[in-house]
Amino acid sequence: MTRFYEGKRINLREAEARDAEFTLELRLANQSLNEFLTKIDNDIEKQRKYIVNHQNKGEDCYFIIESKNGERYGTARVSDVTEETFLPGSWVIKKGAPSYVAYETYFAIFDYSFIELDKTSCVLDVKKSNIANFKLHTRMGATVKSEDDEKIYFDFTREKYLKAREKYERFTIDRDDQINQLVK
Repeated sequence: MTRFYEGKRINLREAEARDAEFTLELRLANQSLNEFLTKIDNDIEKQRKYIVNHQNKGEDCYFIIESKNGERYGTARVSDVTEETFLPGSWVIKKGAPSYVAYETYFAIFDYSFIELDKTSCVLDVKKSNIANFKLHTRMGATVKSEDDEKIYFDFTREKYLKAREKYERFTIDRDDQINQLVK
């Protein structure tokens, strides 16, 4: 069964083999983002295999970001899921998508991971050259834990996320009942 997670004006739907062409075109059309993402080949079969292989990785999930009527806007991923942590990534949003898509995707991914999967901490590492991503995470409350020559590593807990979520509630769907169960 395909995993599905509802956001305010967007949804996250687990990528399927039929999404391979979209995901490949999206990555190739956003060359400026590729310096921050894993390199890919312009090979539809490799992309299809990647998606199919990702569907069998436990709690890890490669999502298609889409409108409520199914228009595909981009991709996002939750990977390296452990008992307590997860790693968000592979955010690519197509040019021309509504401006709210980026924020709503951020909150949907973190809701999915912190609330639905009940994880308590997020592994965040950002390439130093990715200034926009650095600013986003610090604005949400993540704090720098350490750094090396290439990356900055953050501490971002569920508690910090829930505070940011309150501040940016215009981008979120009501999940108060679920949140209240977590913080008891």
